[in-house]
Amino acid sequence: MSPPESPSLILLVGMHRSGTSLLGSLLPALGVPLPGDLIAGDAHNPEGYYERSDITALQEQLLIAMGQWWPSEAGVLHRPEGWLDFPAVRSAAESLDRLLAQEQRRQLGPWAIKDPRTCLLLPLWRQVAAQRGVPLKLVLSVRDPAEVMVSLLQRDRRAAGMTAWRAQRLWWRHNRALLLDAADLPLLVVDYGAWFDPSTCRRQLQALGLFCLEAEPMSAALEAAAACIRPGHRRSRRSRAELPQALHPRLRRLHRALQELAAGPPDRERRQRRLVRWLAAPGRQQIPPIAPAGRSLRSQLIHRRASLAPQAEVGPWFDPAHYRRQAPGLGLDHDPLCHYWWRGWREQRSPHPAFEGDAYRLACRNRGLTVRGAPLRHFLTVGLAAGIPPSPVAEPRWLAGTLQRQALWRAARLEGLHPWGAAALALEGDDLQQAVERLRHWQRQGFSADDLAAIAAAPPGSFTLPAALLPDPPPLPQRCRLQVLGTHLHDWQVHAWLQHAPLPPGFSLIEGQAPPEAAESVIALVLSPLPPGPASLQLLGLALLPWVFARAEQVPLLRRLGINAQPLEPGVAPNGWLAVEEAEAEAARQLGVPPAAALAGLAPILAFGSLGAEWERSLAPPIWGWPEFDDLAIETPQQARLLAAWLDACNRAGIQLVRLEPPGSERLLRGWQALMPPSDPAPGWLPPQGFVAPLSAMELQGELRWRGQGAPAPPPVQTPRPAHTLLWAWQGDASGPGGMVQTPTAAVCISLHNYADRITAALESVLVQSHGPLELIVVDDASEDGGEQRCLAWLERHGQRFVRALLVRHTGNGGLAAARNTAFRLAQAPWCFVLDADNLLHPEAVAACLRLAQASPADIAVVHPLVEVLQDGVLQGSDSTGAAPSLISGRSWQRCHFLDRNLLDAMALVRRSAWDAVGGYAHIPGGWEDYDFWCKLMEAGYQGVLAPQRLATYHRHPESMLATATHQRLRLVSRHLQQRHPWLQLSLAAGPEEGWTLA
Repeated sequence: MSPPESPSLILLVGMHRSGTSLLGSLLPALGVPLPGDLIAGDAHNPEGYYERSDITALQEQLLIAMGQWWPSEAGVLHRPEGWLDFPAVRSAAESLDRLLAQEQRRQLGPWAIKDPRTCLLLPLWRQVAAQRGVPLKLVLSVRDPAEVMVSLLQRDRRAAGMTAWRAQRLWWRHNRALLLDAADLPLLVVDYGAWFDPSTCRRQLQALGLFCLEAEPMSAALEAAAACIRPGHRRSRRSRAELPQALHPRLRRLHRALQELAAGPPDRERRQRRLVRWLAAPGRQQIPPIAPAGRSLRSQLIHRRASLAPQAEVGPWFDPAHYRRQAPGLGLDHDPLCHYWWRGWREQRSPHPAFEGDAYRLACRNRGLTVRGAPLRHFLTVGLAAGIPPSPVAEPRWLAGTLQRQALWRAARLEGLHPWGAAALALEGDDLQQAVERLRHWQRQGFSADDLAAIAAAPPGSFTLPAALLPDPPPLPQRCRLQVLGTHLHDWQVHAWLQHAPLPPGFSLIEGQAPPEAAESVIALVLSPLPPGPASLQLLGLALLPWVFARAEQVPLLRRLGINAQPLEPGVAPNGWLAVEEAEAEAARQLGVPPAAALAGLAPILAFGSLGAEWERSLAPPIWGWPEFDDLAIETPQQARLLAAWLDACNRAGIQLVRLEPPGSERLLRGWQALMPPSDPAPGWLPPQGFVAPLSAMELQGELRWRGQGAPAPPPVQTPRPAHTLLWAWQGDASGPGGMVQTPTAAVCISLHNYADRITAALESVLVQSHGPLELIVVDDASEDGGEQRCLAWLERHGQRFVRALLVRHTGNGGLAAARNTAFRLAQAPWCFVLDADNLLHPEAVAACLRLAQASPADIAVVHPLVEVLQDGVLQGSDSTGAAPSLISGRSWQRCHFLDRNLLDAMALVRRSAWDAVGGYAHIPGGWEDYDFWCKLMEAGYQGVLAPQRLATYHRHPESMLATATHQRLRLVSRHLQQRHPWLQLSLAAGPEEGWTLA
């Protein structure tokens, strides 16, 4: 018993703007579904297009891939020979087959798909439907070509550069192609105009229902379908006198013949066969141009003389708008093409942005050909088939690649002329004139860095370069020459990456530069970012190679430049390139490196490079190191291959490899990423990691643990607010001038923790301040060395010098931020000068900074002086032969100066109301509370000003918080700051990318 026949698929076809959408709205009312996600309506089709979005996208992209986007000038061309075998067409056929298979299982009766593009791709549908066993029927909607021409101009003049003449040729091509390709398929022709005539609407509806359902439609269904037809659907009607261009006689003849078929005459089949024979006759593939009416006598003379000159079917290779720019004096009544055949070519006028007559003649002369007459005619009749470039922008070697490129070449598409054509069009919004100019600029000077960035960032939809232009490369031969972009064969990274290329067994490299005529094959490796400037001209050579391999992240940009790049992906099974016979023994003899397997039992962490003498002195298990790695002599490609094999073996053995201060070549090529991981890595093992200075051995181990845990984000910051007890207080009652009680205009806020030996010097520097109405607030953050007692004793002797003075002690250690916040909360003065217990103020510090503060706008929250830095044990004023003091906080307060580091010390005068507005200081584990505070002020809109004088002294000593905490956890602190202030650009917050990021 044979399986039941699949229900019929009805393809609703016709030229665009010919009523196919109206037809699509009628079938559901008659009982024929249009399944799938249908495209919604817009200003041109308010009630919807009744087209499946997936089918429309598939057919649109396929036409683009073939170089025949339907509304373009190339849309009027005949399909190229063998188009059904193009890779892009085969891929589309597979997608179409999957779609038909899904609907075949779902549909129990006839169903329909509507898309005018099917007119141009019907052989593909026939092929897929035949393989799937789906019967096809065709309903062709025909509309007056004059109305179609007007409607297309209204909709597509701006989007596709539509012209009246192109609209007529598109109408001809769609209807002719459909009728020729339909052959023996069941076909019903419906007349768009008949829907709006009550005398013919009912009859046409009955014929449509009977054709689709193979049964008389019910009266209710006919009434429902008739209700879908409204007079408002018929737009774009003009009188013949109002048409932008007279209709070609062949269009009028074909339209009359199709109207007769739609009327359903008894001899319909005979008339259809006669019409097909007429359309298939020689010379009917396209319609010839006609002379416009109402031309001047001179215009008629031009047309007459041009008709006597040898001509050719120009297709898309003549651009009237471009030609008129070459001949600005040409009247509007003059046909530009006729003018070109008559005299334009003699005047060396260009018929197309990508065609230059002189350049074409020269290219022909180089091939022993002589061009007589118009060069465009010779190109169309000889040059296209011979692959002769029409201008310097064309690259004939690119043409020879695939059938699709040849189709685009014939269609005058820039993608077919040059591998960079798609990129030029993408950046110029498909403006061919500008794209050609951009391409010429690239050919002369190469790509700028901005060009490459713009090409990489362009949306995928702006690239019409189809994947079919870059076919899968053939298998690699056994012997090849290697061309490497950005390095050479003496670089071990080349060999590390080469193990991930699909090399055949027994593959070998031929050393030396390949001459142009060399028979050996050439493969290319692209490991570094593409170079801007003249160096980027070498990318053209890569586009002409069948084998180009690149790091995966580089492949999309390379393919947009016409380079058939394949990704090198680490982690997959290598090809054995580094499995060198006796590799360990040879590496020991030639490079002096120990066996990787033995080293694995001794060195869980192996660091390559050095961060200076302090780092080298700290080397101890579990960290082993090779400080002089960069001085290893590599004299031959074989030695480079041995080094790559040894590093690969170390990585496979589970040694944690660390690269310190990777040089620029390793940041560009990322060779460490190409090493193979161990088959069974230990918990926490990582691929090779990069680090830059500063870095301590302790921080390295902590960072490796953090990265091994997946690099979690730092937890939210919690700032303690410990309770405090009052140890000493003074509130002066001294009167100032005029008998007024003095109030403090500035406060000095000192935070103290375990600086008993330094607090007295800090207090003495406050005592000698020249500013009179001064407040002193000292917060002891639970010191353990008796510092608060020394402070208390000092205050009992000198505290009455101040208008107000307090000494408080935290009941528990809260950290630097908590101590500063307590001091600011207890202060009464509007401005607070921050001072740590191990630093000093110069006598004029408060007075000078306060004078600037009081004269500044209200949004100035900080006045920061120059701060002198003294190394402990060095006398102030020592000469340049010793550790002379330096200055910090010298840059002006500008946000750009804070992006990658903190440039201000805490010793500054701060507006207390601004401190309160931003929530005070925050506790940052490890330090940099001041940096965070400055960032918070900037984000709140506050500014700061510089006091350009040395007014404070910072002591650099081994017991400081910066030395004991912050410098030991720079990366953790950086991550906290970067998370809290995303606008910062802290290099040490890069995490696993540290060391590999390009400067």
